[in-house]
Parts: sequence; structure tokens; C-alpha cells
Amino acid sequence: MIEPHWKRIAGIHQKENGEIAAVWLALDPDNDVVHLYDTCQFRGDDRNPIIVSEGLNARGRKIPVAHDSKELAEMLRDRGCCMLEDPTKGSAAMIEVISGDIAARMRTGRFKVSERLADWKDEYKSFFREDAKVPISSHPLMIATRHAMAELEYAKAERSRNHSKPMYPTVAMI
Repeated sequence: MIEPHWKRIAGIHQKENGEIAAVWLALDPDNDVVHLYDTCQFRGDDRNPIIVSEGLNARGRKIPVAHDSKELAEMLRDRGCCMLEDPTKGSAAMIEVISGDIAARMRTGRFKVSERLADWKDEYKSFFREDAKVPISSHPLMIATRHAMAELEYAKAERSRNHSKPMYPTVAMI
């Protein structure tokens, strides 16, 4: 279960063929454990920005989304998504550092993947180095995960631990 005071962030990646993959992470600040709790992939007609934005917003409108495309981010921002301002830097050195951090966290039990995320686990099993380098064009869920991990400092909590009131306005239903 994700506690309300845990910080959350999402990552999104658009492949060259237009397919989009997204992941959601929650950081337990008390134990420095990152939980990968949700994923989705948009293929075919699902790649429409309206459908993608609804998919992102359904999981939390205030969750920041790390990305690698200013164009995609602008389209999603126009539809109410909480996109980070700048794209994630994708230098070879940065890719190696973030991928190494994820692997180290997995080995030490500080990166946990929800049992129900078979698509992410299947992709992770096929994720291997090519010519001693991390693959950068295939494995869209891995790339989205890397974007979210690279921007973990921008993760936001739903509400603080000591916050007893809901963080939404009280409205009357008519």
C-alpha cells in the first residue's frame, strides 16, 4: 500500500513508432525504497493525446511526469497533465548512472515492483546490454522507469504525514 506521505512521480517514453509507455513510482522516504506500482502502454489508436492524458490523470493529476519529448509534454500539459518542464537528460553517462542505480536498488531490496506488473517484469527479463551499453531505443517501460528515477527529486507527496485535512476543495453536489 502506498502511504499518502510517500512521494510519487511518473515517467513516460514515446517510441519512434509513436507507442507510449508510462510507469508510476512511489518513494518511501522513511526507508529510501522506491516502489514501482503501476504501468501502462498506449498502442495503436490508444496513442491519441486525449486517451494518454486521461490515462495519466486517472492515476493522479498532481503526480509529476518525467518525459523525454518537449512536444509530447506540451500536448499532455495542455490536457491537464503535470508534466515536468524540461525533458530528462539522456546522455550516455546519465543513462548508465540511472540504470546502475536501479540495478543496485533492486539488489539491495530498495526498488520493489508490484507483483501484478507482469508486462514490466517480462520486459526487464529481456533487458540486456548491447555492446556493453544499456539499450536506449528498445524496452519502453525500462526507459520510462529510467526517466522517473532520473527525476526522483521532483516527486511530490499526495499530502504530508501530519496533514489531516484532504487536499481538495469541499464542494456541494447538486
